[in-house]
Order: sequence, then C-alpha cells, then structure tokens
Amino acid sequence: MRSPWKKISDLEPDAEYLVLASAIPAKSVRSTWRMFRGASAIRRQLSTTEGIIGFSLLARPLRRQYATLSLWTDQAALDAFVHASPHSEIMGALAAELGPTSFERWTTTGSQGRPSWSEALRRLG
Repeated sequence: MRSPWKKISDLEPDAEYLVLASAIPAKSVRSTWRMFRGASAIRRQLSTTEGIIGFSLLARPLRRQYATLSLWTDQAALDAFVHASPHSEIMGALAAELGPTSFERWTTTGSQGRPSWSEALRRLG
C-alpha cells in the first residue's frame, strides 16, 4: 500500500530539488506494528519540517518491505530532518529489526513535477 503524495510546499519550475528514495527491509513480519507506529510519528515530523516539498510511503508488510520517497529543497534540509527527533530515535530503536537500508538520491527540477514511485523503485532496484 502506498500513501498518497503529501504536498507540503509548491514546486518552483526553475528550482532544483533533491529526491530521496529509500528501501527499508524488515527482518520479520512481527516488526510491522512498530514500523507503522514509527512511520506515523515520522509523517507528523515531515509535515512540519523545513525544506520538505512532499513525501509518500510504501508498505508491503507481508513481504517485509517498506520504502520512502521524498522531495527536498537541498541536502542540508534532509540532513537536519534525519538527525532530528523523532526520526533519529525511531530509527535507532528499530535498527535491530531492520536489514540494510538502501538509499538513492538524484536531482530534479520543479518543471519535471514530483518524483514517481516507478522511477524510485527502478533506481532502488
């Protein structure tokens, strides 16, 4: 299941943006409840984070696959989010329940519109 794209800010056609896609594998189906609870808190954090343009989450609990797709003004905004609470605490608490996370970053322009899940999943391989 994919969450709808949550638009936080409008795109400026001539501006360049950073796209982040992540694949977050869970080691067991048992961790699904903790993943969902954590994702809820992180979605609230994203909604008020400076520099976020929009985001979407993907969950395939029976396959133990989770993914994120987000659009940022720049790397500094993304870094600030990653190191802020609750994201940093939740990811630390879940670390033992997760496999190696994969990240893909690329740039896009506002005139290209928001990134697509098909492109993100292709890049994540």
